[in-house]
Amino acid sequence: MVGSLDAALAGLSLPPGLRRLAIAVPDLTRPLDTVAVLATLRRALGEQAPPEVTVVVGLGLHRPLTEAELAPMRAACGWPVVNSNPDNTADLGLVHGVPCQVAHPIAEAEMTFAIGVVELHQYAGFSGGHKASAVGCGGRDTLAALHAREMVCDPEVQLGRVEGNPFREAVDALGEHNGTRLALLSLGDGRWTLGEPRAALRVAAAAQDPWWTVPEPVSACILRVPVAKAANFYQASRAATYLALSPSPPLVDGARIVLDASCPDGAGDGDGERAFGSLMAKTAPPWQSLLTGPVPSGAGLQRAFMLARLAQRYQLVVAGCDRPEALLRLGVEATSLPASAVAPGALKVTEPFTRLPQLRR
Repeated sequence: MVGSLDAALAGLSLPPGLRRLAIAVPDLTRPLDTVAVLATLRRALGEQAPPEVTVVVGLGLHRPLTEAELAPMRAACGWPVVNSNPDNTADLGLVHGVPCQVAHPIAEAEMTFAIGVVELHQYAGFSGGHKASAVGCGGRDTLAALHAREMVCDPEVQLGRVEGNPFREAVDALGEHNGTRLALLSLGDGRWTLGEPRAALRVAAAAQDPWWTVPEPVSACILRVPVAKAANFYQASRAATYLALSPSPPLVDGARIVLDASCPDGAGDGDGERAFGSLMAKTAPPWQSLLTGPVPSGAGLQRAFMLARLAQRYQLVVAGCDRPEALLRLGVEATSLPASAVAPGALKVTEPFTRLPQLRR
């Protein structure tokens, strides 16, 4: 069922006798009012709430939330709220050939409840579901294996594709193995769904309308990156590769893709973001060696692979950038000029993570 948050949670039922519950939530790179959601969930659970509940913020390799950012979540629900740590995880063995490393509160819980946002995702098809625990709260080896070049460049790993997607299949298997049994998913427009993670993700994905059509290919496109993703280039660049590597991008060869993103934090401050920035700075556009040369290893580098794929056909520019020099060091064209000045008359995309243009076939 898809409905309001209160309506979705009205059907919430935990196993009787449950004593230890983990709740996986996204970090600040996702457009979710986590404080309000945790407060609503606490009320909905009522007397069902187990005696031990821990909320784990899934960072992947993004920067940890500060105490000032964690405190409102704790106040809203009254439960401990902790950052995940990819270097301090429990090892639950191999699943689909991928190490199943996950945050200790999840490994030690009798059950995990995943909270997430369903939006287009470069590898998983759509975000949400088991991804909250398996990736967001995963260990460094898990993240490295999932984001290896052969995985993320597999032709079946596609934006908007859930079925027959090996990345999504691995993530779902990892989530099932680590004990994630329920998912509460925001569709991003006030609608929510609750259920077994695989089923809930498919309900949410089916309720999305991720594409709109364009009759002819264009030579320039402006992507307006939302605030949650505009803090650094690692996150903001997703919008560009989502469009460039979508099923049918409405772009001529050599088209200019303009990211309207301030990127005040440069490449980004998390471990994965720094590794990405370092790799980009060591190579030169169009980064062909990242696709055909020796395989760099480590989580975070998948962003570089995607940008290299984009650069084989299109030109990327970051406009409205607070620190152009930080991106220029990566080999990325960047300017403080507004996007409208960089590409006047370009096709404009206002929701690049939820609705993308496609060439009409």
